[in-house]
Amino acid sequence: MPTKRVTCTFFNISEPSKLKGKINELLENQYALIQSKKVHNVEVAGVYLRISFLRKESVNQNNYWIGVIERLDTTLQGEASNLDGVRIEYATGADEGPIVNTGFAYYPLTNTFVLHRKIGGVNDDKLGIFIRKLIRQTNIVSEGFTQFKLSILPDLTKIDRFKNAARIKQLEYSFKMPENLKSLKSEKRSILGDMHLANTLGGDTMRVVVRADSLDVSKVTQKVDELLKLGGDFISSLRATTEHNGIEEPLDLLTEKFSDYEDVYLKKGNKETVDVIMDATKTIFLRQEALLKKMYLSDGSDE
Repeated sequence: MPTKRVTCTFFNISEPSKLKGKINELLENQYALIQSKKVHNVEVAGVYLRISFLRKESVNQNNYWIGVIERLDTTLQGEASNLDGVRIEYATGADEGPIVNTGFAYYPLTNTFVLHRKIGGVNDDKLGIFIRKLIRQTNIVSEGFTQFKLSILPDLTKIDRFKNAARIKQLEYSFKMPENLKSLKSEKRSILGDMHLANTLGGDTMRVVVRADSLDVSKVTQKVDELLKLGGDFISSLRATTEHNGIEEPLDLLTEKFSDYEDVYLKKGNKETVDVIMDATKTIFLRQEALLKKMYLSDGSDE
């Protein structure tokens, strides 16, 4: 069954001290607007962005938001087709255009945004602009709106958490073949077995997935150290799924960005929809909610 990986990156949004809670107020405003079957269009870099779906839920008595930001491009005409090659034109009107849905979550307790990484969707730069424009256009903030800044949440302790994991359930990595295997230095010899196999089969790239209820932590850590020494010239992805105090945490070990992903299963008749995107984003957020509180609240409590 085909899988679609929904990947989210975590961001912190800073609110001016005198304007605390305004992002939550903004989403309350948008929720009421959507309930009345309306949207608020914001023009950003020649396209229109708007929050088109929004749900308010709670975890451990703390509220959070799950929604979708819609990107509408009225300069484009849409086309669709079927397996018989019949093409259908749509969005031909002057105020019409194709849309791309980007899922998001917002956690007021820690001022954290969780943003779905979607090709053609809303990236972090556009999200920051969108929030500042929307909070001004809705008159929730008339002054100081430029102080609402979105920043990537770094994960500087990721490697330490990986090495100190109680359990490692999965190691996944992929690499591209070097032009000459002899170019690898002797300290990188342990990867040669994988590369020789790929080379023998005539492959240009290789993806390795090792999975178990509990892998050997020391040996996996040694393997990751060896892979990290190869660097970006060879290794194109390196992920591990660990467990800490009962919390399962997928780690992308090639970037300092705090990110996570959820694989969804798609097929004919079961396509990527708004609900699929929102549910995957929600799953990712809930998996990291306890960790977010530990990062932002000194004692990990809800107070």
